[in-house]
Amino acid sequence: MPASYSEEYKDLEEKLRYTFKDKKLLEQALTHKSYAMEKGVKSYETLEFLGDALVNLFVVDILVCEFPQAKEGELAPMKAFFVSEEFLHQLAHELELERYLLVGGKKGKFKVNVSILGDAFESLWGAIYMDAGRDTNLTRTLFENLYRERIVTMAKSSDYRKDYKTILQEITQKRWKERPTYRVISVSGPQHGKVFEVECSVKGVRAVAVGSSKKEAEQLSAKRVLELLQEL
Repeated sequence: MPASYSEEYKDLEEKLRYTFKDKKLLEQALTHKSYAMEKGVKSYETLEFLGDALVNLFVVDILVCEFPQAKEGELAPMKAFFVSEEFLHQLAHELELERYLLVGGKKGKFKVNVSILGDAFESLWGAIYMDAGRDTNLTRTLFENLYRERIVTMAKSSDYRKDYKTILQEITQKRWKERPTYRVISVSGPQHGKVFEVECSVKGVRAVAVGSSKKEAEQLSAKRVLELLQEL
């Protein structure tokens, strides 16, 4: 391995507190399919699939350990946020992954969307797991050393998103590649005190809620669908 090639990822490895034995594996974790198709190399898709499962496991493990008395309905929105594109994009940006990403033949600082950075973050953890000889405990320890304190602090202070529509959408897109739909069933009451009845549905799961505004009713119906999905 040329020294210059190893030096290329030095800053990233320092932030991760992990040095890759196989730098080619690290490069694959940062290779978008658009670049992979152009150059005939492997993309990060398989590593992302693996990393997604690992990040979910690590986050759930942290939450269950820190909140042993919490019910599933309380843990679910926390988990949904801490594995969301929004949160993972934030962590990826802190690692400056956009500096290293190979996308469509380009490399260096350029604007990539939230989804790609979140995917790259997950693929990175898949790559660490593989490079570490599929050592789950080592990979989990690395993740927790970097992010456990932040996750716990945000969860305890409720400093995480409680936007049920967004949480539901991220779950259903990840699971089924579908978005929930919302339908106003009725609007009643006087002009100064209207009541909106809205139905939320996805994959045959439906829930109706009422609110003093369409937005409120949509949020409440999304919350109910989330609860139903957890029960199922």
